[in-house]
Amino acid sequence: MLNVEDRAALIARLDEARRERRATSLPRAAHPELTLADAYGVQHAWASYRMAEEGRTLAGYKVALTTRGSQQPLGAEGPIFGTLLDDMAFGQDAPVEMDRFLAPKVEMELAFKLGSRLAGACSEAQAIAAIEWVSPAVEILDSRLVMRQPDSGLARSAIDIVADGGGAAGFAISDQRWRPDEIALSEIGAVLYHNGEAEDSGLFPLVFGRPERALVWLAAALADQHKALEPGDIVLSGSVIKPFSVTRGDRFEFDFREAGRIELAFV
Repeated sequence: MLNVEDRAALIARLDEARRERRATSLPRAAHPELTLADAYGVQHAWASYRMAEEGRTLAGYKVALTTRGSQQPLGAEGPIFGTLLDDMAFGQDAPVEMDRFLAPKVEMELAFKLGSRLAGACSEAQAIAAIEWVSPAVEILDSRLVMRQPDSGLARSAIDIVADGGGAAGFAISDQRWRPDEIALSEIGAVLYHNGEAEDSGLFPLVFGRPERALVWLAAALADQHKALEPGDIVLSGSVIKPFSVTRGDRFEFDFREAGRIELAFV
């Protein structure tokens, strides 16, 4: 188990990497004994540090690694989650500044806003009843970590990613909002256009079979940490496309068919 001093030192290193936009070494390189529980402890403490020191507020959570294909290369036994803070929210009216990131990537997801509390084991029906609205969303992923340790060859794993805030760096939500009874969530399709060219697409049954199940999984996962989904929380469902790398000058259109669309420019 990671002691208090080591956890504080790791958080300081991660936050320095975020602020200076310089990748740092993997948490497991210095702490090979690091467990998934330890990593979530680091993530929570890092978010708490930023809220206390910078006045940031909790915006919600992101769910990731929702398919076996995404889990296996990272040694994950299931999905993971990350913490979203208020300064990670982007609108469509202003360009996204690349100087905020190290090596960003984008994904297409659904955003759920909670209208009521969701805690512990719950059914899909209870999860749907707790949703105030659902909307197309784009997640901006980033990593404050190297992909592989140059000295040992140790590769980044799900445990490292969890400690690194789950890779959370930004998100944008469409202005088009739906009640869950107004739209068939599992029938929503998504197409990513990069500089005018279609590059990837997917359907939301790729997320847990039904995207609302992300809330069921997350409520149970948070309960393990004595937390719950609260009214006002935003939850990103998990992506239906592979992470797509972004470079300065890129323009994207994220088309969710009848559900809506999002356009982002990176400068």
